[in-house]
Formats: sequence, C-alpha cells, structure tokens
Amino acid sequence: MKKIFHDIVYRSIVEKSSDGVVIINRTGDIISWNKAAEKIFGYTPSEVLGHYVHDILPATNLREKAHKAFCRFKKTGGGPAIGKQLQVEGLKKNGDIVHVLFSPNVIEVKGELFVFAFIRDISNIMSLQDKLARLATTDELTNILNRRAFFQLAEPAFAMSKRHDEPFSLLMIDLDFFKRINDQYGHLSGDIALKACTQNISRMIRQEDIFGRIGGEEFCLAMVKTQQAVARQLAERIRHETEKLTIKTQEVQFKLTVSIGVATLLPEDHSLLVLQGRSDKALYQAKDSGRNCVVCD
Repeated sequence: MKKIFHDIVYRSIVEKSSDGVVIINRTGDIISWNKAAEKIFGYTPSEVLGHYVHDILPATNLREKAHKAFCRFKKTGGGPAIGKQLQVEGLKKNGDIVHVLFSPNVIEVKGELFVFAFIRDISNIMSLQDKLARLATTDELTNILNRRAFFQLAEPAFAMSKRHDEPFSLLMIDLDFFKRINDQYGHLSGDIALKACTQNISRMIRQEDIFGRIGGEEFCLAMVKTQQAVARQLAERIRHETEKLTIKTQEVQFKLTVSIGVATLLPEDHSLLVLQGRSDKALYQAKDSGRNCVVCD
C-alpha cells in the first residue's frame, strides 16, 4: 500500500512539473514522458515511448555525437554529462529548433540503470540574449556595425595586416550636406537617406570587409588585403552609385552625394587610429574640394 501511495505521489509530481521529465532505459529507449516534455517537443507519449531517444530529441547535427556518448554510457554506466546542466539544441516535432537546459542523471532500480533528465525550454531567454547581443553591436537605424563594434573588429584586422605585411585600406564616408537634409526635409527623411545609403554601400562590399556607422552621417569601411588603387576604385563606385540614388518619402524626393577619404596602411602607421586620422584628413580634403568626390591620402 505504501509503495502504491509513493508511486502515485511520484507520478503526480512528474506530471505537474514545469520542466520536461524524460526517463530512458539502458538501451536508450524512452519509457517515461511527461506533459511538459510534450509541450516542449510537440510529441505525445504514444509517439515517443519505446523509441530510441537520440532518434528524436537532439537537433540533427547533434545526433551522432549524442549516440556515441550514449554508447560509452552503456559500457561504463556513467559519463562526463551525468549530473551536469547542459545547454543544447533539441528538435521539435514540427522541425523547429528548441533551446533547452538538459540535466541528465542516473538511477539504479533492482540492478537496472535508468537515465532521467529534467529539460527546460530556454528559447525565449536565448532569443532575448541574441537580441541584446545585436543591440550591443549593431547600429539600430542602419543595421550595420555601430562605432564600438566596428573598432572591435577593425583593430585586430589592422594588426594582422601589419604583422603579415599585407595591404589594408580604410575609407571614411560622409553624406554631403546632411544637416541641410534634416533641416529642409525633416529628421525622418534624414533617417531614410541614411538607411538607403547604407543599404546601397552594403551591396557593393565584400563579406570580409568591415563596415560601420561611427557618427551621425559618417561611416567607415575597412578593407583587408586591399591596395589603394582597388580601394579607390570601390570608393568611386560608391560615390557614383550614391549620386544615382533618389530618396523618396510620402512628402518629398531628393538626391544624395557622398565625400570619401581613402588611406592605405603605411609602415609608419603604428595603430588603426593613425590610419583613420589619415583617411579622415583625406575626407576633409574631399569636402574642401567641393564634395561628391574621392580623395586618397
């Protein structure tokens, strides 16, 4: 009678648990599956009971690794994951990835080993972390790198180029008369102009190039393994394609131009800031020359 009572209490606790509770036998077959596990993965108990756990739960790219780990467990009755809390990717019935905290443990009942695991869905937490990470590195308006993230990536790229004596070019790009655009057409039109210009440039650069917004209407483009002639060619293309843009809003439409300063790594450039200073100087020369032009340092 006491045993029956304990079984009822155990089953009630497992079924009411907010965490998924999954139990497998030593061959890896699922023998217990609670309501929370059904909610996380989308499978009913009848769909999983008796099935090999690693044919169902892990994300596809993790299944071979999980199977090998379980084969080692069958031989030894233990393993490095037992008693640990792991963050892994699971696979829902509908094919979606679900991020879970997975805590496997081992219990012996009448000489038989069983693995039971508590599983918690942390997809919302992971999504929030991804969003916060993007906000920390991405300019909210243009969706390219913000100033901090740009220099975090460009500085080691500069150092690597200098160490291996490879070419490295930096473009400083500034929208011409941007204050006038804001004053004449409004800040919303200015934002639309910034986004259009950024999208236009993003289509022209390579995957390995580092592109960021470092000021209001000022952008910086770092190009690894790029001589000045190639950098200037791209700068002229950016200038020309920007000149062809027409910014349209519900109220107005207007044109854009950019001024660009180009500088390429020299032996005496001991830091990225020195190179940036040279490209910035070239940018101001472009502005002084009437804007809508490219100047190389």
